Amino acid sequence: MKKIAIAYFSATNVTRTYAEKMAAEIKAQNHEASLLDITSFASREEKLPIQEFDFFIFGFPVFVSFAPKVINQWIPTLNAEGKRAAQFFTYGARTAGYSHYHTKRLLEEEAGFKVMLSAEFLGRHSNNLAGWQIIPERPDEQDFSVAKEYIRVALERFLSKRLPAYQLQKPFEYTQAIKKLAEAKPSIERGWRHPIRITEECSMCRECETECPTSAFDADLGESAPDKCIECMRCVYICPEEVIKADERLKDVYEDFKRSWNLTEEMMRAKRSKIITEFWQTTC
Repeated sequence: MKKIAIAYFSATNVTRTYAEKMAAEIKAQNHEASLLDITSFASREEKLPIQEFDFFIFGFPVFVSFAPKVINQWIPTLNAEGKRAAQFFTYGARTAGYSHYHTKRLLEEEAGFKVMLSAEFLGRHSNNLAGWQIIPERPDEQDFSVAKEYIRVALERFLSKRLPAYQLQKPFEYTQAIKKLAEAKPSIERGWRHPIRITEECSMCRECETECPTSAFDADLGESAPDKCIECMRCVYICPEEVIKADERLKDVYEDFKRSWNLTEEMMRAKRSKIITEFWQTTC
């Protein structure tokens, strides 16, 4: 019996849902599974107990073609010393972008893991909390079936006596995308995706503040700091009184979003979760 950790970032519980299904499948295969939620800022301040586990699985959402910025900053703080790992990503029907290649590179070159497998899974878009309608019914049973198969393949590779080679092709324009990412400056202007509290009637439970992945939300002010906010909608999702919202005008640009990416409702519904077994499957 092996001990396997699933470390995940999940602002609106899509990635968490997959992580829970994967943990159940690991247990069904007679191994131990532990869920490590690294969504909040405080959770990533704690040292990841790498030596307590035999293998790691990392699960992250895709924010504009990459894992969240805070995750890309957190991974290099880890020291795995060659421990085997797998990764998976969740996205809202546009594209997983550069996430597979870039995160694998960070986990291996910066943190010392040996990544054996990757996968991508469909899930409702975080902007659905502001009125969008991107695959609101996902994940579904077909997605969960792929998640179970992903665990089967991951366990097979984790337990292999030899170290299987697992390479991913460098995506087109990856270098330019990384340069653009590095040159991007924090926003100082409040945008439509920067949540605010819309009423003074609030119990001040402060979950918005304590659960914020970047410590951007100030419960006293009732708003997120634009220069820290990663627009993940965590505060909107977890607010028990539903008094934190993104700007209502965000709903009005949904059709523009689909046109800009040449997407239709039918195209998005037709997309399928998949395990990345071939090097070319993640190219943009």
